Amino acid sequence: MKPYIRKYLFLLLTPTLLLIGCRGQQGPTGPEGPQGPPGPEILPTSFEFSADLTEDNEFLVFEDIPAEIDVLISDVMLAYVLEDFIEEDDLEVWRQLPITDFTDDGTRMMNFDFTEVDLQVYLEANYPLGENDEFFDLFFRAVHIPSDFLQQMSASDLEAATTPEKLQDMLDVQIIDLGRHE
Repeated sequence: MKPYIRKYLFLLLTPTLLLIGCRGQQGPTGPEGPQGPPGPEILPTSFEFSADLTEDNEFLVFEDIPAEIDVLISDVMLAYVLEDFIEEDDLEVWRQLPITDFTDDGTRMMNFDFTEVDLQVYLEANYPLGENDEFFDLFFRAVHIPSDFLQQMSASDLEAATTPEKLQDMLDVQIIDLGRHE
């Protein structure tokens, strides 16, 4: 065999023999390392906005969700409208959407839907909406519920969350209020 062939054969076989020689039995697994810091807890968050539902805006209002709120496809948003304020008790009276009204003209509903970037509040009816159906200076509160909290709730729990305060009690956490959004 020629000397240069031995040299190349040696160079090719040496790494292979070293790798095969290292394949022994694996030793016991070492102790588990320390617990890492917990990940961030994403808490329910709310924001508020004012709107009119009129013929001019076709009884439809879009409100952008604040940038501080990351809405995932698995999350839920609830919406409430401020129905009354009782001054002597300093109490806000909130009502969960949808709201159905039975009028002389038929049935009217104030409802909402949401995407990952905005919330839409609208009025619909089983009759043509007109000037008598307009609402001015409505004040809304939207509450974002991350999917982590939804695992603790059932559909009937969501329906029972008729006010932001009841929702907060059900979740047993403080809802972060981002305040008025404009």
